[in-house]
Parts: sequence; structure tokens; C-alpha cells
Amino acid sequence: MNILAVDTSSVYLSLAVMKNGKIVSRLHKKAAMAHSSILVPSIDKVLKAARLNIKDIDVFAISVGPGSFTGLRIGVTTVKGLAYSLDKKITAIPTLDVIARNAKKFQGIICPILDARKGKVYSCLYRSDGKYVKKISPYLLMTMGELKAKLAKYDKIYYLGDMIGSKNWFPKAEIVAELALEEIKRKHFVSPEGLEPMYLYSRECDIKGR
Repeated sequence: MNILAVDTSSVYLSLAVMKNGKIVSRLHKKAAMAHSSILVPSIDKVLKAARLNIKDIDVFAISVGPGSFTGLRIGVTTVKGLAYSLDKKITAIPTLDVIARNAKKFQGIICPILDARKGKVYSCLYRSDGKYVKKISPYLLMTMGELKAKLAKYDKIYYLGDMIGSKNWFPKAEIVAELALEEIKRKHFVSPEGLEPMYLYSRECDIKGR
């Protein structure tokens, strides 16, 4: 099985090709506001490195947010078009899940925090034993004060994200591909028509003060 994983949720463009459970090519570069002009050429680049054609891809895996609105729309629109035209399957991976896996070797609570603007943050809580990461809260949209109150009962917490100045927190496409494998095993797929950035749907979040 060949998976093309895409993440356009941050200032980086991250792509990876997974072939039979192994990452065979990847790209992770700063894109700033240029996702629209470099995404398709970059997809061609990682496919060539993997010695595959776009038609060889069985599943498109996309990080669906929360994150940069413009970046996510570009990534989602591109994957929609490719999957629809090629009649391929899509897995939608929450970006907070991808970010949390950057700290999977940590033993304790992992808490990614992203700026949601208007005085709020996106977050989610995960418990890690150093090998496996388990989501233990809904996806959250709240103020930092509300998040701190929610975290008060925990002692050992690893923070990462754009709100706390951490390094190497950015979502990576190879992690998107790994999480996509779990979704594929569960036969959890999204149609091109149903694919949307996650944060457009308030029902997906535990939202306070809206």
C-alpha cells in the first residue's frame, strides 16, 4: 500500500510517501505563505524520489487542522482534487494528534498548544508511556486560563506548540502517514466531498465562551 501524506497546517510544508509501512521519501521545508505555489511541484518531487507515480498512491493522508487557515485550505483542496480525479481514498488526521507524537518518548501528559487568536488556544491532552500516545480529552478551544485550570490536576506535563516557544514541534508528514495506517486498519476514510479543515466544525471541539 502506498500512502501520500500531506501537512500544510503550519509555516512548513511537510510531505511523505509511505510504501508498505515504510517511509521511502519525505520533504519538510519552510513554506511561509507559499504553499499554493510549491505544493504540487513538491508532491511531484517526493513521488519521483519514491519512484512512484501519483496514480500509484492508494490513500491520501491529510493533516486537517487546526492550524493556518490558508495553508489548510490549500492542502485540503489539493487532496480533494487528487483523490476525486483518481478515485482514491482519504484519511483525515487531526493536526494536534500529529504534533503530540513529536513528544511520544515523554512519559506523562503531552499538551500541544496552538494560537487560535481572539484570546483563545487550540489544545488537546494526551497520555504517553514513552511508547504509546493516547488522547484523553476532546479537542479544545479555550482561553489559556481555562486550559491551565484543566491541567491543574496533572504533575508531569510536556508542552509544545507555537504558543510556548518550543522547538521542533511542527507537524511532520511521516507522522501523518503513521497515524493514517491506524485509520486504514479501522477502515476510517473520508470522501472528497466530506473533507474539510477540522476547526470549521465547532462540534469537534470543547468550546468555551462562544
